[in-house]
Amino acid sequence: MVLEIPLLRDESLLLRPHTKADADAVVARSVDPLTIAWTTVPLDYTRDMALNYIRAVGTPQQDTVSWALENGGRYAGSIDLRWQGAGTGGLGFVTSPEFRGQGLMSRAVRLAVGYAFDTLGWEQLNWSSNVGNLGSYKAVWRNGFPLPVSVPHMLAHRGQMIDGWFSELESSAPRTPRILWSDVLGLLPRLPAAPGPDTAAS
Repeated sequence: MVLEIPLLRDESLLLRPHTKADADAVVARSVDPLTIAWTTVPLDYTRDMALNYIRAVGTPQQDTVSWALENGGRYAGSIDLRWQGAGTGGLGFVTSPEFRGQGLMSRAVRLAVGYAFDTLGWEQLNWSSNVGNLGSYKAVWRNGFPLPVSVPHMLAHRGQMIDGWFSELESSAPRTPRILWSDVLGLLPRLPAAPGPDTAAS
């Protein structure tokens, strides 16, 4: 199914289609060291790559809806929903470096989750990341996603299979944190060395 890209708002935050005006900001977040460490964004990212990306995601796509985050008139990241079939979809996102640590992606996740469940009628939504990406998990934790499970060799990352975190939220579940963040840190297994906690995975 082709998914439209509706405008979604939360106070100062707007989720909207990507435009050519986002190209330089997309390049800046794509060459950021934390983005490179946690995601599979192409290395040596160029403006032409950004324009190709924007052309691909800036109009309605088959089984995927992608939004640009805009805050105060500035591009702040990207978030998407991917239909996987059988009532289930996936959630992915990446935050621009200058907007990390402000809770902005948590708000974007809330808007996207609401759209998936309340408008599209999906029944489950899942999130995954490299093990150790606390910044990404915190954004979904704030929206009710349970403690992730660690799955060995789950994700392909720059030529190798690495361990991943996986969490799934049901449409009927509360969209608020299930446990305190301090308890999350105590319950998660010992984390591998990581480049930093404040980036979100795509």
